[in-house]
Amino acid sequence: MKLVGVAVFAAGYVIGAKAGRERYVQIVNGLASASQRLEEFSARRPSDSRDHGPGGAEGDPRSQQTPV
Repeated sequence: MKLVGVAVFAAGYVIGAKAGRERYVQIVNGLASASQRLEEFSARRPSDSRDHGPGGAEGDPRSQQTPV
């Protein structure tokens, strides 16, 4: 009886490990794809609109508000 239990456990372990590895590869490929898209998006973005500090960009109407 113990041999059957060990065999079932071993079979489940092998099947689970294979499924886990496939899922791991799927997640890694998804992250690599997302990273690539983010790099492409960042490359298309104009360099003058990235960060203008707390004061904002010149000509930005939000930076010309008067305090209350």
